[in-house]
Amino acid sequence: MFLGMATETPSFRPHPSAPAAPSPDPSRTTAVDPRGLAAFLVVAFAFSWTAWWLVPRFLDGGDPTPAVLVGGFGPMVAAILVTALTRGRSGVAALFRRHSLRRRGGAWPYVITALIVLAIAGSAALPVYLGTAEVEEAALRAALLGVPVQFLLIALVGGGNEELGWRGFALPRLQGALPPLAANVTLGAVWAVWHAPLFEMAGTIQSEVHFPAYALLCVGLTVVMGHVFNSARGGVLAAVVAHAAVNVVSGLKGMLVGDPAGMFEVTAVLAVAVFLALVTRGRLGLRPADDGRTPSAGAPATVAEPVTAGA
Repeated sequence: MFLGMATETPSFRPHPSAPAAPSPDPSRTTAVDPRGLAAFLVVAFAFSWTAWWLVPRFLDGGDPTPAVLVGGFGPMVAAILVTALTRGRSGVAALFRRHSLRRRGGAWPYVITALIVLAIAGSAALPVYLGTAEVEEAALRAALLGVPVQFLLIALVGGGNEELGWRGFALPRLQGALPPLAANVTLGAVWAVWHAPLFEMAGTIQSEVHFPAYALLCVGLTVVMGHVFNSARGGVLAAVVAHAAVNVVSGLKGMLVGDPAGMFEVTAVLAVAVFLALVTRGRLGLRPADDGRTPSAGAPATVAEPVTAGA
């Protein structure tokens, strides 16, 4: 027995390597490293504010709509440019893949959208119920007939086009640096300030409202749309739908009962935002699985373990 122990040499058998965790899909991440965010904001503000200052000078006091539409592409342009410079072609491709509908949270993002739309519609119905406003049935029917076309135009060039920048690029980086609720409140404040030049442009909706009320509205809507984006697992298309739906119903409210960004509307939007924040405990649909900051675990080194032959 002692001879066997002296002459037998230990053999080494490696344990099988653990499979490497897959890298997160960049088109689905909802919290990433915040690098590039400052450059994005500089480009977005520079593009939009330049357009909103320059175009009206060519229009000579005419309809401000062309200027508003051109400037609205600032966030999209900034997102594409900064992504191209920092992550190349593959990064830009991943950015646009955020428009994909595949496995993007099911119906839940659209349930949240319906909730905020009903809240704004309710804020329009309340003054009618209280007798402080009246709605002409003919005007309502005519307005409703134009909703599909209006929704499509807003989704493409009237607000939905901003979402590739605000939700597709900026929000994941803010959520990579701040808790979800704080990130969305911050983005809402940025969004309100981004609109600032429109308050001095005659003929815009912003020129008819007070900035503090509009800023509260922007913060509340950003919290809601942040939940839409996170619930859609980084899907921008759901945010585009939410943005267009909100703009359509807000526009109808302003046209039929007036008082854009009024007390009822701001209160209704903030109530939905607070409700979602409380129900989700501030997470707003953000899932750890969609956190792009978590590095993929590499395969551990092979561990050798001595195995002795039987005596």
